[in-house]
Amino acid sequence: MSAGGAPADAGPLLVPDLLSHGFRRYPDRDCVVVDGAARSFAEVSGRASQLADLLRERGLGDGARVALLSHNEPEYVEVRVGSQRAGSIVVPLNYRLSESELRGIVADCAPELVVAGPEYGELAARLGVPWVLELGPDAPPERSYEAALAGRPAAPPPAGLDGSLVTMLAYTSGTTSRPKGVMLTNWSAHATMLAMGQEIGAHPDATYLACTPMFHIGHTVGFSFLYLGATHRQLRRFDAAEFAAVAAAGGVTHSQLVPAMVHSVLELGDPQPRALERVLYGAAPMPPDLLRRALEAWGCEFVNGYGSTEAMGISMLPPADHDPERRPDLLGSVGRSSPGTAVRLVDEDDRDVAPGEVGEVIARGPSLMAGYWGNPEATAEALRGGWMHTGDLGYRDRDGYLHLVDRRNDKIVTGGENVYPSEVEHRLTEHPEVLEAAVVGVADDRWGERVAAAVVLRDGASADPDALIAHCRAALAPYKAPKEVRIVAALPRNATGKLLRREVRSGWA
Repeated sequence: MSAGGAPADAGPLLVPDLLSHGFRRYPDRDCVVVDGAARSFAEVSGRASQLADLLRERGLGDGARVALLSHNEPEYVEVRVGSQRAGSIVVPLNYRLSESELRGIVADCAPELVVAGPEYGELAARLGVPWVLELGPDAPPERSYEAALAGRPAAPPPAGLDGSLVTMLAYTSGTTSRPKGVMLTNWSAHATMLAMGQEIGAHPDATYLACTPMFHIGHTVGFSFLYLGATHRQLRRFDAAEFAAVAAAGGVTHSQLVPAMVHSVLELGDPQPRALERVLYGAAPMPPDLLRRALEAWGCEFVNGYGSTEAMGISMLPPADHDPERRPDLLGSVGRSSPGTAVRLVDEDDRDVAPGEVGEVIARGPSLMAGYWGNPEATAEALRGGWMHTGDLGYRDRDGYLHLVDRRNDKIVTGGENVYPSEVEHRLTEHPEVLEAAVVGVADDRWGERVAAAVVLRDGASADPDALIAHCRAALAPYKAPKEVRIVAALPRNATGKLLRREVRSGWA
Protein backbone atom coordinates (compact mmCIF):
# COMPACT_ATOMS: atom_id res chain seq x y z
CA MET A 1 0.00 0.00 0.00
CA SER A 2 1.49 3.31 -1.06
CA ALA A 3 1.20 6.71 0.56
CA GLY A 4 -2.26 8.11 0.03
CA GLY A 5 -3.85 4.69 0.41
CA ALA A 6 -3.92 3.52 -3.22
CA PRO A 7 -2.33 0.19 -4.14
CA ALA A 8 1.20 0.83 -5.41
CA ASP A 9 0.61 -1.04 -8.69
CA ALA A 10 -2.78 0.50 -9.48
CA GLY A 11 -3.51 3.32 -11.87
CA PRO A 12 -5.80 6.23 -10.99
CA LEU A 13 -8.72 5.05 -8.88
CA LEU A 14 -12.18 6.56 -9.19
CA VAL A 15 -13.79 7.42 -5.89
CA PRO A 16 -17.16 9.09 -5.23
CA ASP A 17 -17.34 12.72 -4.18
CA LEU A 18 -18.41 13.61 -0.65
CA LEU A 19 -22.11 14.17 -1.45
CA SER A 20 -22.68 11.74 -4.30
CA HIS A 21 -24.55 9.00 -2.47
CA GLY A 22 -26.65 11.31 -0.33
CA PHE A 23 -27.59 13.50 -3.29
CA ARG A 24 -28.67 10.57 -5.44
CA ARG A 25 -30.63 8.75 -2.71
CA TYR A 26 -32.14 11.58 -0.69
CA PRO A 27 -32.22 14.79 -2.79
CA ASP A 28 -35.00 16.38 -0.71
CA ARG A 29 -33.63 15.44 2.72
CA ASP A 30 -32.09 18.12 4.94
CA CYS A 31 -28.36 18.11 4.25
CA VAL A 32 -26.98 21.07 6.22
CA VAL A 33 -28.80 22.76 9.12
CA VAL A 34 -27.39 25.89 10.78
CA ASP A 35 -29.34 28.10 13.21
CA GLY A 36 -32.54 26.29 12.29
CA ALA A 37 -32.20 27.02 8.55
CA ALA A 38 -31.94 23.89 6.39
CA ARG A 39 -30.59 23.23 2.91
CA SER A 40 -31.46 20.00 1.12
CA PHE A 41 -28.98 17.64 -0.49
CA ALA A 42 -30.18 18.82 -3.90
CA GLU A 43 -29.58 22.48 -2.96
CA VAL A 44 -26.14 21.93 -1.43
CA SER A 45 -25.05 19.67 -4.29
CA GLY A 46 -26.34 22.17 -6.84
CA ARG A 47 -24.49 25.07 -5.21
CA ALA A 48 -21.32 22.96 -5.04
CA SER A 49 -21.61 22.37 -8.79
CA GLN A 50 -22.09 26.11 -9.37
CA LEU A 51 -18.87 26.77 -7.45
CA ALA A 52 -17.07 24.07 -9.44
CA ASP A 53 -18.21 25.74 -12.67
CA LEU A 54 -16.93 29.12 -11.42
CA LEU A 55 -13.57 27.70 -10.41
CA ARG A 56 -13.05 25.94 -13.72
CA GLU A 57 -13.99 29.11 -15.61
CA ARG A 58 -11.34 31.01 -13.65
CA GLY A 59 -8.75 28.32 -14.32
CA LEU A 60 -8.73 27.03 -10.75
CA GLY A 61 -9.04 23.32 -11.49
CA ASP A 62 -6.18 20.86 -11.91
CA GLY A 63 -4.53 21.32 -8.53
CA ALA A 64 -5.06 25.05 -7.93
CA ARG A 65 -5.33 25.80 -4.22
CA VAL A 66 -8.57 27.19 -2.76
CA ALA A 67 -8.29 28.26 0.88
CA LEU A 68 -11.26 28.36 3.26
CA LEU A 69 -11.15 30.69 6.29
CA SER A 70 -14.41 30.44 8.15
CA HIS A 71 -16.34 29.26 11.16
CA ASN A 72 -18.80 26.40 10.60
CA GLU A 73 -20.89 28.45 8.17
CA PRO A 74 -23.74 26.94 6.08
CA GLU A 75 -21.56 27.15 2.95
CA TYR A 76 -18.62 25.22 4.42
CA VAL A 77 -19.73 21.86 3.03
CA GLU A 78 -20.49 23.15 -0.47
CA VAL A 79 -17.10 24.90 -0.71
CA ARG A 80 -15.33 21.66 0.23
CA VAL A 81 -17.36 19.63 -2.27
CA GLY A 82 -17.33 22.22 -5.05
CA SER A 83 -13.55 22.55 -4.86
CA GLN A 84 -13.20 18.78 -5.05
CA ARG A 85 -15.48 18.59 -8.09
CA ALA A 86 -13.48 21.29 -9.88
CA GLY A 87 -10.21 19.44 -9.32
CA SER A 88 -8.94 22.14 -6.95
CA ILE A 89 -7.07 21.45 -3.73
CA VAL A 90 -8.97 22.85 -0.76
CA VAL A 91 -6.91 24.33 2.09
CA PRO A 92 -8.97 24.64 5.30
CA LEU A 93 -7.41 27.39 7.42
CA ASN A 94 -7.42 27.63 11.20
CA TYR A 95 -9.23 30.89 11.94
CA ARG A 96 -7.54 31.10 15.33
CA LEU A 97 -4.13 31.64 13.80
CA SER A 98 -2.59 35.09 13.78
CA GLU A 99 -2.31 37.05 10.54
CA SER A 100 1.41 36.35 10.37
CA GLU A 101 0.81 32.61 10.81
CA LEU A 102 -1.82 32.65 8.07
CA ARG A 103 0.60 34.51 5.83
CA GLY A 104 3.11 31.73 6.39
CA ILE A 105 0.62 29.13 5.14
CA VAL A 106 -0.33 31.31 2.17
CA ALA A 107 3.34 31.68 1.27
CA ASP A 108 3.79 27.92 1.52
CA CYS A 109 0.91 26.79 -0.71
CA ALA A 110 0.12 29.92 -2.82
CA PRO A 111 -3.69 29.70 -3.02
CA GLU A 112 -5.42 31.49 -5.89
CA LEU A 113 -8.61 32.06 -3.88
CA VAL A 114 -9.64 32.47 -0.26
CA VAL A 115 -13.30 31.90 0.60
CA ALA A 116 -13.77 33.80 3.86
CA GLY A 117 -16.49 33.83 6.49
CA PRO A 118 -18.27 37.10 7.30
CA GLU A 119 -15.82 37.90 10.12
CA TYR A 120 -12.74 37.25 8.02
CA GLY A 121 -13.25 39.05 4.72
CA GLU A 122 -10.99 41.98 5.61
CA LEU A 123 -8.32 39.70 7.03
CA ALA A 124 -8.40 37.52 3.91
CA ALA A 125 -8.03 40.60 1.73
CA ARG A 126 -4.75 41.42 3.52
CA LEU A 127 -3.15 38.01 2.93
CA GLY A 128 -1.94 38.77 -0.57
CA VAL A 129 -4.11 36.16 -2.31
CA PRO A 130 -5.23 37.10 -5.86
CA TRP A 131 -8.95 36.51 -5.29
CA VAL A 132 -11.17 36.70 -2.20
CA LEU A 133 -14.84 35.71 -1.91
CA GLU A 134 -16.75 36.51 1.27
CA LEU A 135 -19.68 34.52 2.59
CA GLY A 136 -22.89 36.06 3.91
CA PRO A 137 -25.47 38.61 2.75
CA ASP A 138 -23.45 41.63 3.90
CA ALA A 139 -20.32 40.91 1.86
CA PRO A 140 -19.07 43.81 -0.29
CA PRO A 141 -20.34 43.38 -3.88
CA GLU A 142 -16.83 43.05 -5.31
CA ARG A 143 -16.12 39.95 -3.23
CA SER A 144 -19.61 38.53 -2.63
CA TYR A 145 -19.69 34.73 -2.80
CA GLU A 146 -23.43 34.74 -3.48
CA ALA A 147 -23.09 37.19 -6.36
CA ALA A 148 -20.31 35.10 -7.88
CA LEU A 149 -22.50 31.98 -7.88
CA ALA A 150 -25.72 33.65 -9.04
CA GLY A 151 -27.06 32.35 -12.35
CA ARG A 152 -24.40 29.71 -12.84
CA PRO A 153 -25.34 26.25 -14.11
CA ALA A 154 -25.53 23.42 -11.61
CA ALA A 155 -24.38 20.36 -13.48
CA PRO A 156 -24.92 16.92 -11.94
CA PRO A 157 -22.07 15.70 -9.71
CA PRO A 158 -19.42 13.55 -11.40
CA ALA A 159 -19.70 9.78 -11.33
CA GLY A 160 -16.26 9.57 -9.79
CA LEU A 161 -13.02 11.39 -9.16
CA ASP A 162 -9.42 10.43 -9.86
CA GLY A 163 -8.41 8.84 -6.59
CA SER A 164 -4.73 9.59 -7.04
CA LEU A 165 -5.11 13.38 -7.14
CA VAL A 166 -4.47 15.53 -4.07
CA THR A 167 -7.78 16.99 -2.91
CA MET A 168 -6.85 18.70 0.36
CA LEU A 169 -3.93 20.32 2.16
CA ALA A 170 -4.50 20.00 5.90
CA TYR A 171 -1.98 22.07 7.80
CA THR A 172 -0.78 20.47 11.00
CA SER A 173 -1.58 22.10 14.31
CA GLY A 174 2.06 22.90 14.85
CA THR A 175 2.25 22.12 18.58
CA THR A 176 6.02 21.65 18.34
CA SER A 177 7.06 23.20 15.03
CA ARG A 178 5.97 25.28 12.08
CA PRO A 179 2.80 23.82 10.48
CA LYS A 180 3.27 21.58 7.45
CA GLY A 181 0.79 21.01 4.63
CA VAL A 182 -0.39 17.39 4.71
CA MET A 183 -1.42 16.20 1.24
CA LEU A 184 -4.52 13.99 1.18
CA THR A 185 -5.64 12.37 -2.06
CA ASN A 186 -9.23 11.72 -3.06
CA TRP A 187 -8.60 8.08 -2.24
CA SER A 188 -7.10 8.62 1.22
CA ALA A 189 -9.79 11.17 2.11
CA HIS A 190 -12.47 8.70 1.04
CA ALA A 191 -10.87 5.84 2.98
CA THR A 192 -10.61 8.06 6.07
CA MET A 193 -14.24 9.08 5.74
CA LEU A 194 -15.42 5.48 5.57
CA ALA A 195 -13.19 4.38 8.46
CA MET A 196 -14.34 7.18 10.74
CA GLY A 197 -17.95 6.58 9.79
CA GLN A 198 -17.55 2.97 10.82
CA GLU A 199 -15.98 4.02 14.12
CA ILE A 200 -18.83 6.30 15.12
CA GLY A 201 -21.59 4.10 13.67
CA ALA A 202 -22.84 6.50 10.99
CA HIS A 203 -26.09 5.55 9.24
CA PRO A 204 -28.46 7.30 6.79
CA ASP A 205 -31.15 8.04 9.38
CA ALA A 206 -28.78 9.73 11.83
CA THR A 207 -28.34 13.44 12.53
CA TYR A 208 -24.77 14.48 13.20
CA LEU A 209 -24.03 17.60 15.25
CA ALA A 210 -20.78 19.29 14.16
CA CYS A 211 -19.42 21.41 16.99
CA THR A 212 -15.65 21.06 16.56
CA PRO A 213 -14.06 23.40 13.98
CA MET A 214 -14.67 22.03 10.51
CA PHE A 215 -11.17 23.02 9.36
CA HIS A 216 -9.85 20.22 11.57
CA ILE A 217 -9.07 16.90 9.88
CA GLY A 218 -11.19 15.16 12.51
CA HIS A 219 -14.28 16.65 10.91
CA THR A 220 -13.92 14.00 8.22
CA VAL A 221 -16.32 12.06 10.43
CA GLY A 222 -19.01 14.62 9.59
CA PHE A 223 -18.59 13.93 5.89
CA SER A 224 -19.12 10.23 6.55
CA PHE A 225 -22.69 11.08 7.59
CA LEU A 226 -23.24 13.33 4.57
CA TYR A 227 -21.90 10.61 2.29
CA LEU A 228 -24.56 8.22 3.58
CA GLY A 229 -27.35 10.78 3.26
CA ALA A 230 -27.65 11.71 6.93
CA THR A 231 -28.36 15.25 8.10
CA HIS A 232 -25.41 17.40 9.13
CA ARG A 233 -26.33 19.96 11.79
CA GLN A 234 -23.69 22.59 12.58
CA LEU A 235 -22.86 24.93 15.44
CA ARG A 236 -20.99 27.89 13.99
CA ARG A 237 -18.75 27.82 17.05
CA PHE A 238 -18.74 25.54 20.06
CA ASP A 239 -20.69 26.78 23.03
CA ALA A 240 -21.20 24.29 25.85
CA ALA A 241 -24.67 25.53 26.77
CA GLU A 242 -25.85 25.57 23.15
CA PHE A 243 -24.46 22.09 22.52
CA ALA A 244 -26.13 20.70 25.64
CA ALA A 245 -29.47 22.30 24.81
CA VAL A 246 -29.48 21.12 21.19
CA ALA A 247 -28.35 17.59 22.03
CA ALA A 248 -30.73 17.28 25.00
CA ALA A 249 -33.74 18.36 22.94
CA GLY A 250 -33.59 15.23 20.78
CA GLY A 251 -33.21 14.82 17.05
CA VAL A 252 -29.40 14.68 17.22
CA THR A 253 -27.93 11.18 17.35
CA HIS A 254 -24.15 11.54 17.00
CA SER A 255 -21.42 14.06 17.66
CA GLN A 256 -17.68 14.44 18.11
CA LEU A 257 -15.97 16.32 20.92
CA VAL A 258 -12.52 16.85 22.35
CA PRO A 259 -12.07 16.21 26.09
CA ALA A 260 -12.05 19.92 26.96
CA MET A 261 -15.52 20.22 25.40
CA VAL A 262 -16.80 17.22 27.35
CA HIS A 263 -15.58 18.82 30.55
CA SER A 264 -17.25 22.15 29.72
CA VAL A 265 -20.61 20.47 29.13
CA LEU A 266 -20.42 18.39 32.31
CA GLU A 267 -19.63 21.48 34.39
CA LEU A 268 -22.91 23.11 33.29
CA GLY A 269 -25.15 20.79 35.23
CA ASP A 270 -28.50 20.21 33.53
CA PRO A 271 -29.48 19.85 30.79
CA GLN A 272 -27.05 17.14 29.74
CA PRO A 273 -27.11 15.60 26.22
CA ARG A 274 -28.83 12.37 27.21
CA ALA A 275 -30.58 11.95 23.85
CA LEU A 276 -27.35 11.20 21.98
CA GLU A 277 -26.68 7.69 20.69
CA ARG A 278 -22.92 7.84 20.31
CA VAL A 279 -20.04 10.29 20.80
CA LEU A 280 -16.61 10.09 19.18
CA TYR A 281 -13.79 11.70 21.14
CA GLY A 282 -10.11 12.21 20.50
CA ALA A 283 -7.49 14.83 19.50
CA ALA A 284 -6.22 14.93 23.09
CA PRO A 285 -6.01 12.46 25.99
CA MET A 286 -9.29 11.89 27.83
CA PRO A 287 -8.73 11.65 31.62
CA PRO A 288 -10.37 8.40 32.78
CA ASP A 289 -12.25 10.17 35.58
CA LEU A 290 -13.73 12.63 33.09
CA LEU A 291 -14.78 9.76 30.84
CA ARG A 292 -16.46 8.00 33.76
CA ARG A 293 -18.44 11.15 34.54
CA ALA A 294 -19.55 11.50 30.93
CA LEU A 295 -20.57 7.84 30.64
CA GLU A 296 -22.75 8.19 33.72
CA ALA A 297 -24.21 11.62 32.96
CA TRP A 298 -24.97 11.14 29.28
CA GLY A 299 -25.87 7.46 29.16
CA CYS A 300 -24.80 7.09 25.52
CA GLU A 301 -22.07 5.11 23.82
CA PHE A 302 -18.55 6.49 23.49
CA VAL A 303 -15.86 5.71 20.92
CA ASN A 304 -12.23 6.78 21.16
CA GLY A 305 -10.64 7.41 17.77
CA TYR A 306 -6.86 7.81 17.58
CA GLY A 307 -4.98 9.16 14.60
CA SER A 308 -3.17 12.18 13.25
CA THR A 309 -3.51 14.56 10.33
CA GLU A 310 -0.98 12.42 8.47
CA ALA A 311 -2.61 9.08 9.36
CA MET A 312 -6.23 9.15 10.43
CA GLY A 313 -7.97 6.15 11.92
CA ILE A 314 -4.95 4.42 13.44
CA SER A 315 -6.91 2.73 16.21
CA MET A 316 -10.24 2.81 17.98
CA LEU A 317 -11.71 1.86 21.34
CA PRO A 318 -15.32 0.75 20.69
CA PRO A 319 -18.30 1.19 23.03
CA ALA A 320 -18.02 -2.37 24.33
CA ASP A 321 -14.64 -1.53 25.84
CA HIS A 322 -15.95 1.51 27.72
CA ASP A 323 -16.89 -0.51 30.80
CA PRO A 324 -15.55 0.98 34.07
CA GLU A 325 -16.53 -2.14 36.01
CA ARG A 326 -15.14 -4.85 33.72
CA ARG A 327 -11.98 -3.19 32.37
CA PRO A 328 -11.35 0.18 34.04
CA ASP A 329 -7.82 0.19 32.64
CA LEU A 330 -9.15 0.47 29.09
CA LEU A 331 -10.64 3.90 29.75
CA GLY A 332 -7.11 5.21 29.28
CA SER A 333 -6.47 3.18 26.11
CA VAL A 334 -6.89 4.18 22.46
CA GLY A 335 -7.95 0.66 21.56
CA ARG A 336 -6.79 -1.70 18.85
CA SER A 337 -5.79 -1.13 15.24
CA SER A 338 -8.57 0.05 12.95
CA PRO A 339 -9.64 -2.30 10.13
CA GLY A 340 -7.20 -2.14 7.23
CA THR A 341 -4.52 -0.33 9.24
CA ALA A 342 -1.29 -1.93 10.43
CA VAL A 343 0.28 -0.56 13.60
CA ARG A 344 3.72 -1.26 15.04
CA LEU A 345 5.65 -0.05 18.08
CA VAL A 346 9.34 0.44 17.37
CA ASP A 347 12.55 1.62 18.99
CA GLU A 348 14.82 4.37 17.66
CA ASP A 349 16.18 1.96 15.02
CA ASP A 350 12.66 1.00 13.85
CA ARG A 351 12.91 -2.44 15.47
CA ASP A 352 9.73 -3.81 17.01
CA VAL A 353 9.56 -3.67 20.79
CA ALA A 354 8.09 -6.37 23.00
CA PRO A 355 4.56 -6.13 24.47
CA GLY A 356 4.58 -3.86 27.49
CA GLU A 357 7.64 -1.94 26.30
CA VAL A 358 7.37 1.67 25.20
CA GLY A 359 8.01 2.40 21.53
CA GLU A 360 7.07 4.88 18.83
CA VAL A 361 3.72 4.27 17.12
CA ILE A 362 4.10 3.82 13.37
CA ALA A 363 1.23 3.03 11.03
CA ARG A 364 0.44 2.04 7.46
CA GLY A 365 -2.94 1.92 5.77
CA PRO A 366 -5.40 3.44 3.31
CA SER A 367 -5.76 6.75 5.18
CA LEU A 368 -2.07 7.62 4.98
CA MET A 369 -1.06 11.03 3.62
CA ALA A 370 0.71 11.38 0.28
CA GLY A 371 3.36 13.57 1.90
CA TYR A 372 4.06 17.14 2.99
CA TRP A 373 3.48 19.90 0.46
CA GLY A 374 6.76 21.08 -1.03
CA ASN A 375 8.77 19.36 1.69
CA PRO A 376 10.31 16.12 0.40
CA GLU A 377 12.83 15.96 3.25
CA ALA A 378 10.13 16.00 5.93
CA THR A 379 8.08 13.52 3.88
CA ALA A 380 10.98 11.07 3.64
CA GLU A 381 11.64 11.34 7.37
CA ALA A 382 7.99 10.80 8.35
CA LEU A 383 7.29 7.97 5.88
CA ARG A 384 10.44 5.92 6.41
CA GLY A 385 9.98 2.48 4.92
CA GLY A 386 6.40 3.27 3.94
CA TRP A 387 5.32 3.64 7.58
CA MET A 388 4.05 6.90 9.08
CA HIS A 389 6.16 7.70 12.12
CA THR A 390 3.72 9.50 14.40
CA GLY A 391 6.12 10.68 17.10
CA ASP A 392 3.72 9.24 19.68
CA LEU A 393 5.09 6.87 22.30
CA GLY A 394 3.03 3.99 23.62
CA TYR A 395 2.86 0.32 24.53
CA ARG A 396 0.56 -2.63 23.95
CA ASP A 397 -0.91 -4.47 26.91
CA ARG A 398 -1.35 -8.23 27.15
CA ASP A 399 -4.57 -8.11 25.10
CA GLY A 400 -3.20 -5.96 22.30
CA TYR A 401 -4.72 -2.66 23.40
CA LEU A 402 -2.64 0.40 22.63
CA HIS A 403 -1.87 2.83 25.46
CA LEU A 404 -0.24 6.16 24.61
CA VAL A 405 2.44 7.42 26.93
CA ASP A 406 3.55 10.71 25.41
CA ARG A 407 4.94 12.50 22.42
CA ARG A 408 8.49 11.43 21.65
CA ASN A 409 9.68 15.02 21.87
CA ASP A 410 7.85 15.57 25.18
CA LYS A 411 9.83 12.93 27.04
CA ILE A 412 11.82 14.42 29.92
CA VAL A 413 15.31 13.15 30.68
CA THR A 414 16.29 14.13 34.21
CA GLY A 415 19.54 12.86 35.67
CA GLY A 416 19.65 10.18 32.97
CA GLU A 417 16.16 8.86 33.81
CA ASN A 418 13.20 9.02 31.43
CA VAL A 419 10.01 10.67 32.67
CA TYR A 420 6.81 10.61 30.62
CA PRO A 421 4.67 13.68 31.38
CA SER A 422 1.36 11.82 31.08
CA GLU A 423 2.24 9.58 34.02
CA VAL A 424 2.90 12.57 36.28
CA GLU A 425 -0.16 14.41 34.95
CA HIS A 426 -2.33 11.41 35.72
CA ARG A 427 -1.08 11.36 39.30
CA LEU A 428 -1.69 15.10 39.71
CA THR A 429 -5.27 14.85 38.42
CA GLU A 430 -5.97 12.11 40.95
CA HIS A 431 -5.77 14.83 43.60
CA PRO A 432 -9.37 15.88 44.42
CA GLU A 433 -8.62 19.60 44.04
CA VAL A 434 -6.85 19.37 40.65
CA LEU A 435 -8.82 19.85 37.44
CA GLU A 436 -5.99 19.40 34.92
CA ALA A 437 -2.22 19.53 34.73
CA ALA A 438 0.60 19.92 32.23
CA VAL A 439 4.07 18.56 32.98
CA VAL A 440 7.17 19.72 31.10
CA GLY A 441 10.92 19.48 31.29
CA VAL A 442 12.75 22.66 32.23
CA ALA A 443 16.48 23.20 31.66
CA ASP A 444 18.47 22.51 34.83
CA ASP A 445 22.22 22.90 35.39
CA ARG A 446 22.41 19.87 37.66
CA TRP A 447 19.91 17.39 36.21
CA GLY A 448 19.86 18.45 32.55
CA GLU A 449 16.12 18.83 32.91
CA ARG A 450 13.90 19.05 35.96
CA VAL A 451 10.23 18.11 36.10
CA ALA A 452 7.86 21.08 36.40
CA ALA A 453 4.06 21.21 36.41
CA ALA A 454 1.40 23.82 35.65
CA VAL A 455 -1.83 22.96 37.46
CA VAL A 456 -5.41 24.21 37.13
CA LEU A 457 -7.46 23.78 40.30
CA ARG A 458 -11.15 23.04 40.53
CA ASP A 459 -13.48 25.92 41.35
CA GLY A 460 -13.14 26.88 44.99
CA ALA A 461 -10.07 24.69 45.57
CA SER A 462 -6.93 26.00 47.23
CA ALA A 463 -4.34 23.23 47.04
CA ASP A 464 -0.81 24.19 48.00
CA PRO A 465 1.99 23.46 45.46
CA ASP A 466 4.04 21.69 48.13
CA ALA A 467 1.08 19.45 48.92
CA LEU A 468 0.75 18.53 45.25
CA ILE A 469 4.44 17.66 45.05
CA ALA A 470 4.05 15.46 48.14
CA HIS A 471 0.99 13.85 46.54
CA CYS A 472 3.16 12.85 43.56
CA ARG A 473 6.03 11.62 45.72
CA ALA A 474 3.64 9.32 47.57
CA ALA A 475 3.04 7.26 44.40
CA LEU A 476 5.89 7.98 41.99
CA ALA A 477 9.64 7.52 41.97
CA PRO A 478 11.26 10.64 43.46
CA TYR A 479 12.84 11.68 40.16
CA LYS A 480 9.39 11.69 38.50
CA ALA A 481 7.78 14.01 41.03
CA PRO A 482 7.70 17.70 40.02
CA LYS A 483 10.41 19.85 41.51
CA GLU A 484 8.14 22.83 41.01
CA VAL A 485 4.38 23.31 40.68
CA ARG A 486 2.68 26.51 39.53
CA ILE A 487 -1.03 27.16 39.89
CA VAL A 488 -2.47 28.69 36.70
CA ALA A 489 -5.93 29.81 35.60
CA ALA A 490 -5.94 27.77 32.38
CA LEU A 491 -3.66 25.68 30.20
CA PRO A 492 -2.81 26.92 26.69
CA ARG A 493 -4.46 24.88 23.93
CA ASN A 494 -4.82 25.16 20.19
CA ALA A 495 -8.07 25.20 18.23
CA THR A 496 -8.45 21.42 18.38
CA GLY A 497 -7.93 21.24 22.14
CA LYS A 498 -4.36 19.98 22.05
CA LEU A 499 -2.12 21.14 24.85
CA LEU A 500 0.60 23.58 23.77
CA ARG A 501 3.50 22.35 25.86
CA ARG A 502 5.92 24.82 24.35
CA GLU A 503 3.81 27.65 25.83
CA VAL A 504 3.67 25.91 29.19
CA ARG A 505 7.45 25.50 29.05
CA SER A 506 7.94 29.16 28.12
CA GLY A 507 6.59 30.10 31.55
CA TRP A 508 9.87 28.85 33.02
CA ALA A 509 12.10 30.54 30.42
